[in-house]
Amino acid sequence: MISLIEITNAMTAKLQSIPELVALLDAGAASVFPYIDENPKRNSISNEIYRMPAGSILVVWNGTVLEAAETMEAWIHVIQIYIRARRGDSALAIIDALMDGIPVPGDGLRWRYCPIMDGVLPTVVRDIARLIDEEGIDYFVVTSVTQEIGDTE
Repeated sequence: MISLIEITNAMTAKLQSIPELVALLDAGAASVFPYIDENPKRNSISNEIYRMPAGSILVVWNGTVLEAAETMEAWIHVIQIYIRARRGDSALAIIDALMDGIPVPGDGLRWRYCPIMDGVLPTVVRDIARLIDEEGIDYFVVTSVTQEIGDTE
């Protein structure tokens, strides 16, 4: 299985390389950041989502399953992309730029049609949702699944 930190960082780097997306964020590419657990400082995704600055994107690894077919097995990683728009902007515009984003440098294809790193297939966006936190505030999340090509170890 590939490193969960590496796949989280690879997704973050891929999103940071989309000019139309980072143009909608407060601090450009630096506004797209990964959530990497660090005990005891970073051990609550809900707190991190709540504290996200306006105009930012948080990339979170949220689970891995081993899918088994008749002749092969594959690790499938779930990564969620949390979105908070700048004041006066719409998160929906960020979602549109994310979904249609073309990385630079790249081959001219949308990011989700190309592997985000060696050893994985292109990412599949499974869900785009509006969620509501316990204070009644909306936030937005794009859920993706990325399958490994094969267990390399």
